[in-house]
Amino acid sequence: MIFAISHNTNHGLIFYFIAALVVALSLWRINRVHNPVALICEKKLLVAVPWSFINSDYHISFRAFYMSVEYNEVAGVSHNWSQLYIGARITGGLVALPVQLSYVSLGDKADFQNWVERKQEEVMENT
Repeated sequence: MIFAISHNTNHGLIFYFIAALVVALSLWRINRVHNPVALICEKKLLVAVPWSFINSDYHISFRAFYMSVEYNEVAGVSHNWSQLYIGARITGGLVALPVQLSYVSLGDKADFQNWVERKQEEVMENT
């Protein structure tokens, strides 16, 4: 940024534009840190997913799209918490839903897992 301010040639405007773009993108990424990746509700689980279900699209989307998932549909998570498996645990019955749970703290991951398991037990008891 200092180089852009002190550069006095005809290309100075390009440097100003690039510096402003870097600052804007940095502020946008900082703002994205505060968006929830999962909302644990009483009846359903809401998870933030990319709008086209491709992992890379989550980082370029301007707002999160939340998908509701029944607790009894949750079959598990991947080893790195980047995918949530929903559906029946049979051949061809699972769907891998890309989620951003890998950025959640270990304590919150344990709370998430305990809550889902407790809700699944409640659903089993009520049926």
